[in-house]
Amino acid sequence: MTRRTILLVLVAVIIFWAAGLITRSVLEQAVSPGPLSAAHAKLGADCLACHVPFAHSLQNKTCTSCHKQVGRDIRNGTGHHGRIPDIKNRTCASCHDEHKGRKADILGLSPQSFDHSMTDFALHGAHRRVKCSACHKQGEHFFAAPNTCIGCHKKDDVHKGKFGTKCAACHTATDWKLVHDFDHSVTGYPLVGKHKAVPCASCHVGNRFAGTPRDCVSCHRKDDVHNGARGTQCQTCHSPAGWKLATFDHDRDTRFALTGAHAAVGCTQCHGQAMSRPKPPMTCIGCHRSDDVHRGRNGTDCAGCHVTRSWKVIHFDHSKTRFPLRGAHRKVRCQACHVGPLHKFKPPLTCVGCHGGDDPHGGKLGRDCATCHTAASWKKGLRFDHSLTRFPLLGAHARLQCSSCHVDQRFTAKGITCASCHEDTFHRGRLGKSPDCATCHNSENWKDWHFDHGAQTGFVLDGSHKNLECHACHTKPAATAQLGSTCYSCHRADDVHHGEFGQRCGDCHTTRAFKPAHLPDRVGAAPRPRNLLATACPADRFHAALAICGRARTSKGVTQ
Repeated sequence: MTRRTILLVLVAVIIFWAAGLITRSVLEQAVSPGPLSAAHAKLGADCLACHVPFAHSLQNKTCTSCHKQVGRDIRNGTGHHGRIPDIKNRTCASCHDEHKGRKADILGLSPQSFDHSMTDFALHGAHRRVKCSACHKQGEHFFAAPNTCIGCHKKDDVHKGKFGTKCAACHTATDWKLVHDFDHSVTGYPLVGKHKAVPCASCHVGNRFAGTPRDCVSCHRKDDVHNGARGTQCQTCHSPAGWKLATFDHDRDTRFALTGAHAAVGCTQCHGQAMSRPKPPMTCIGCHRSDDVHRGRNGTDCAGCHVTRSWKVIHFDHSKTRFPLRGAHRKVRCQACHVGPLHKFKPPLTCVGCHGGDDPHGGKLGRDCATCHTAASWKKGLRFDHSLTRFPLLGAHARLQCSSCHVDQRFTAKGITCASCHEDTFHRGRLGKSPDCATCHNSENWKDWHFDHGAQTGFVLDGSHKNLECHACHTKPAATAQLGSTCYSCHRADDVHHGEFGQRCGDCHTTRAFKPAHLPDRVGAAPRPRNLLATACPADRFHAALAICGRARTSKGVTQ
């Protein structure tokens, strides 16, 4: 049949229907593509129950107007239809094709290939092995099957509804008997520590859950090793982690904080079995009297020296006493000084009080040892301010050992002059019996000496005198080092005139040399010989005198 023929037939039918020659029922049967399925058979020939004339886009609305649950699933994205990809852009007829006859399967549902995860109830565990008919009853919609545990398993509830209807809080779909971790915290009693591993029936006897006690002693009274002696507040010391892991905060809850070795001591060592001593002594001596190696001699304040870490760790701040420990004293055992009871015997505070027997000076240097010695060592680091004596150490003296001068360990009654220590092996007394060495020498070096003969004696050394050794003039030991200051006092033996011209050698001679002589310009300048006219003047001996005599005889006023 051609398209033109079909169109002519439709036009004729419409004309006959409009003229009232045929009814709507006859018309609908004439254009129906075939019989409806058994599910829609009750609709009969009422095409308008599902179809809107000339409005194919409204077809889905007419379907969901009857299948309301399907419509809600599509709108909300729930159920099977709500999970079909792009469902809102598809027509119902694309899956459910009608007019195929009464026996047609318009669902197209295959139990073997249906994906149950595309519904609100994914199949897990034992549910995967259950037949569809076990949940989906004959003659009911598939979505009518309950999706809660209690909806299907109410008759299997061994708790008889006592735990409510949320079976999944404890059970899983794998097996009823495999109870998973119940969130016990929702009950107000979280399971912690050892409680986590306890079977439910241990506390919930006979499946009784309401009214289960929550305090320790109600369940563990039979486990109380204290037999009630410590009350019913078990949590003060114990925790669910284990009975033996006591957690009593001794520092916070008592007046005796557990420090050092006390922290490792068992409770019964102080409190006795079954808390027989609830309030043991709080002093050291109260518990440790039998451990006192001092036998009470040092009193009862053990903490003054000892610490709780160990008896052998001694801690005493000696600096708070009148005798701070310094140097070698720090290494000395307490008993070396404290030979008697600590609170009765007071050791001396002076050096000689303890070390009198060690004094190599035999007490000759007094009792103030600290003047020279230090606490570091008797023999090392000796110190003494010699400037406090009458003999300050200067120059080479400052570098000498004490024993260089104090050879007999005697430090008093020593001379302070140079001659007291230094024998005069060079001058041999020629500068006097007790010369002042410092006049020429200094303490830095004997050979580095200086003496200003003019300023210090009044006799200036000039001419040939400058190069003379001291001993050239100071030739003999003398009670005094002073010599005459005239030429004649030293040169009498050198006087070729044998004293004829007196002792004023300087009138003719100079200190530069005896020869040549310098004759005076005036006659009266030279001394006159005692017997000038009667005495011959040998030229070989008194040549200078003859010249003086000749001038004297020719001068006026010369007495004959």
